[in-house]
Amino acid sequence: MKRQICSYDMVAVPSNSYTVTDAEGEMYLCNSRCLCIWAVMLVTKHNLPESERDRSFVVTNPVGKKRSLDKLMDLAQWAAANAFGKPESEWLMNGRDVE
Repeated sequence: MKRQICSYDMVAVPSNSYTVTDAEGEMYLCNSRCLCIWAVMLVTKHNLPESERDRSFVVTNPVGKKRSLDKLMDLAQWAAANAFGKPESEWLMNGRDVE
């Protein structure tokens, strides 16, 4: 069996981790903290091409629920609100649930 490595912490991810999928493949992140840091670091990268910022993503949370986000900024905002545990945050409304 292949080990899945966290795209931020670079350690083997546990079974209850996050998966971020885009047109190029999947990234695995250990927890909401790793997801938040990875997304915020990427969206704030000053030389990131606009085409990279406009990619869409599907996030699968540890319980298997999927959420589609249209842009990298939407993903970073959602990940930050999710990591900080702010249920009242409008950023948690970014994207839409995927069946």
